[in-house]
Amino acid sequence: MIKVELVLLETEDEYIEEYKKAYLHDSYNLSDISVVFSKKDFDHIFYEPAKGDGDYKFSFRRAKRMYFMKAILSGAIETEIMFEPDKGTIALFCKALECVMYLRIRPGSGTLQVGTFFDFGENHSKMYRKQKRKCEPVTIEEIKKKME
Repeated sequence: MIKVELVLLETEDEYIEEYKKAYLHDSYNLSDISVVFSKKDFDHIFYEPAKGDGDYKFSFRRAKRMYFMKAILSGAIETEIMFEPDKGTIALFCKALECVMYLRIRPGSGTLQVGTFFDFGENHSKMYRKQKRKCEPVTIEEIKKKME
């Protein structure tokens, strides 16, 4: 049995503090490749486009699922690893959690950095297919070569 917690907090500041505790002081890996989180990535990960005005706003929906990223990187939940050639990012699709996590290659560092994360929302099947169309399958060894 696998359990993944939701984080239910009242303010963005509380989510920022929880993110720092959860991700900035531990180490994470995709297979044997180091994955890093930074404080400044919080906005990239937990903000989404606001409807109609081109601006971005904090997403409580995404933030309450922040522990999903730990679960994906743990390897305990089936995840499909893909590559998005247009952006050069690694996409980790998790059907069980109805979400995708994007990682950027950090050239010359031998690490990946979290780019963004989002759940597929109300119409998750449609969003899953839309995101997957942008990607192609990739292996860990191919990712390592792209990092060289």
